Formats: sequence, structure tokens, C-alpha cells
Amino acid sequence: MKKKSIFIIGLVLSLVSFNVVHAASSYIDYFKTTPIIDSLSSSCWGAAAVGPRDQSNGLEDRTMSKYAYWDGGIIKGPDGTYHMFASRWNQSAGHNGWFGSVAVHATSSNLYGPYTDKGMCWPNDQGGKGHNVVPLQLKDGRYAILVSETRRPADIFVSNSLDGPWSKLGSVSITPNAFSSKYTASNVYIMLRPDGRYGLIERDGVIGIADNVLGPYTIQGTNIYEKIPGCPTVNMEDPVMWYSGGLYHIIVNKWDTRKAYHITSQDGISNWKLEPGYAYDPTANFIRYSNGTVNHWNKLERPNVYMENGHVVAMTLAAIDVAKDQDLGNDSHGSKVIVIPFDGAGLDSGGALPTPDPRSAFAQIEAESYNNQSGVQTESCTEGGENAGYIENGDYAVYSNIDFGSGAASFQARVASATSGGNIEIRLDSLNGTLIGTCPVAGTGGWQTWTAATCNVSGVSGKHDLYLKFTGGSGYLFNLNWFKFGTGSNSGS
Repeated sequence: MKKKSIFIIGLVLSLVSFNVVHAASSYIDYFKTTPIIDSLSSSCWGAAAVGPRDQSNGLEDRTMSKYAYWDGGIIKGPDGTYHMFASRWNQSAGHNGWFGSVAVHATSSNLYGPYTDKGMCWPNDQGGKGHNVVPLQLKDGRYAILVSETRRPADIFVSNSLDGPWSKLGSVSITPNAFSSKYTASNVYIMLRPDGRYGLIERDGVIGIADNVLGPYTIQGTNIYEKIPGCPTVNMEDPVMWYSGGLYHIIVNKWDTRKAYHITSQDGISNWKLEPGYAYDPTANFIRYSNGTVNHWNKLERPNVYMENGHVVAMTLAAIDVAKDQDLGNDSHGSKVIVIPFDGAGLDSGGALPTPDPRSAFAQIEAESYNNQSGVQTESCTEGGENAGYIENGDYAVYSNIDFGSGAASFQARVASATSGGNIEIRLDSLNGTLIGTCPVAGTGGWQTWTAATCNVSGVSGKHDLYLKFTGGSGYLFNLNWFKFGTGSNSGS
């Protein structure tokens, strides 16, 4: 039996001490529409599982014949060029090839890509070895790259230029104290704090503070996750930490459930608070292109933030199209770095959520590209991509900011049903809003046996939030692949 879920976007704000404002909405709600740089491909590697996607977004081997990419952090150069630092390895080794990964430098004139791989950062130091790659700018103006996991206790390379050359500054050191044994040097992240000190966090939620980027870092206590009510405490990894909107923020990924969490603190050391909802979730519809197409990667890890004017404006994520143990090399599976726009100013101010870009009612809208839903789940579709399924009486899906122009007169949906079907109530702006039409859906003989269902609509023009409410008898009713409106009536409807 499916699990019912309701995703509600809240706009209520709550005030906490020190006049810091927290948004009642979740971090994931502030991701913005991803621009389409190139045409979306349904035939490229990973698209069968992920959905039609833009290979020009981020950093990838378009043919998946040479490299798998991971990590990913971006710094904008003085000339406006965007510099991404990531790790790569030979894709023929499968995902476990990361044990031999090297740190690489890539550039783009566009924040979202495509990024061109310029090669290894330090080819003459252990053959370029580097993983868990984190770039940052130091307080003396130099640039630094931190690498850990395959280089312990974590090494730092520096350069006066983002184009290099890079030289090894040294290894991160820890001041011996009651908590220093908690430091494992795995998934290390370092940020320059607004007070001029450096803050370190690693996989196990251990935080260190130092005056210099190499340390020695003084470990501030035990695992912070264990002290946060409601926060998971095991299988956490890949924390990223930054300061914005008067708070220190951490996004941390729980690798076994593939969900990420958002926690905040006033001082970046203690009294961390778990914010509502998920930071990101690969099963959610938060990676959405401007035409409404949604991507669902199997796993999203190694989060990092790109900031401008003190706010996050984009996030990078390492993305893989299958479970890691199913990427065996030379099998058209692999990983890349994606870049997703983010409304950090809205998050920091507790302001309204970003308004989705308008979508034409007269273009095909994928059913799984909903902005909100209750009871609906997605599944693989025999016609390509995904469809909305497991639909029962009373379930619904919401599509925000649909532009009906001067008016629509008809509705067409691609449907399939192994039962007797049901109805699609087409409503505007709320679940009980204006009913502009009802589309009957008959049985088709199978959950993937597709046909068209049509009806006429009336009384709609301009931009609206579109609610599709599903009604019928007991049990599952039908699946929905896509829908669109027309300006002419459906004859006989």
C-alpha cells in the first residue's frame, strides 16, 4: 500500500531570540527553476532513470567514456569566469574508482555550465590525488583547496590564482584535548567565519575552530547531531557549513535514506537547531527545468554552496543515476556535478518562496512535474521518463503558475488504468476552487496501457495555480503521464 504524503508550502514565520528570523518553510522549498542551457536529452546516459536532462548543466563526461565526476565547489574569478573544483576518476572502474580519484579544475562563463575540465590541479603531487574537494578563499586573499578521505589527516593546497599553479601548504592539524580523538579526517569541510577564524566540520559532526586554515583546530565537543532534538545521529556524511542571514548553516546528508537535513546555530559551535523538513531529497520534485521537466537522480551527495552578496544563489551536488554498487564501469552509468539555482536571500529573510516560472497551459505538462501533491507517487513509464501513479479517490496534484493566455477550451490527458478508472476534476487556485471541467478516465486494460482522455473546459484565462483532483471508487483509479490544454473544443466532449 502506498504511503500518503502531503507537501505543504508554508509562509508563516516564527521569531527566535536575537531577532533572527526562521522561515517556516523547508530549505528544499527555496530551490529555484533550473535554466535550460542546451536541449534536454532523453537518450544520454542516465536519462532512462533520471528523466530528460541538460548535459550542459554542471560538469560531466557527456559520453561517459572517460570520467566520472564527484564533489564540486565553485568560486567566481575576478574576470567573471566561474571555476569549479571537483574530483574525477576513470569511469571504467565503476563508482568504486573514487578511491583513486584526482582533484580537477573546470571553468565556465555561465554559473550553471557547461564546465570544461582543464585537468588536474597538482599533477606532480601523488599523481594529482584528491577527493572530497572543497575550494575556499583565505583571509589573506589566496585561494585554497582542501582534500580529505583519500588524503588524511586532510591536505590543503594554495595558489594566488584560481588557474594555479597549486602548491601544498600542509596537512590539517588538531590540538590535543578531551575531544580531539573524535576527529576522523573524513568528509572534512572548512569555512572562513565572519569573525576571521576558520571553522571545520567533518563527517561525524565534530566542529573545530582555528586562527589559521591549517590549524591547529580546537575540537569544540562531541558529535553535534546527538545534541539536536529530532536530528538523525547515524550514517550522516558530507556536511557543508556557511554563514548567512545572521546564522551558521549546515546541510548534512544521511546516506542510507538519501535525505539531507538543515541545521542552524547562532555561533556555529553550539545550540544547533534542526530546521523543518528536508534540505534536499532525490525523490522530491525540486530539480525542475523551466519547461516543467523534473529530474530524479538516484543519489545526491557532497552538497556545496555558491554565494553572492552574502546569500546562497546556487548549490552543487554530486549526482549518480543508479545505486553506487550498480555503477560497474563501461555500462552507461556514472556520476556528475549538477548546479541548481537557490533563493538564499529568501531563505535568510524568511520571505516568500520563489515564484515558479510560468508554464504554458498549451504545452505538454508532465504529470510528475507537480509543485505540490497529496497521495500521488511517481513511477517509471513505458512511454519514457515517469508518470504519476498510485492515484486514489481524493488525491490531487498542483501545478503552479500555469498560463492560460486568452483562454482554454479543451483538456487532454494521457492516461492508463487497469481498473474502471475515475475522473479528473480541473480546478483553479485551490482544491475547492473554480471547477472549469471534469475529464472522465475509462479503464484501458493495464497500468501502462496508454490512451487519451479528453473533455471541454470553460471560464479560464490568465495565470492560475492548477489543481487536478482525482475522484472515483475505491482502490487505485488510473495513472497520468501528461496533460495539456487546447484553444479549440474537443468534439463530442
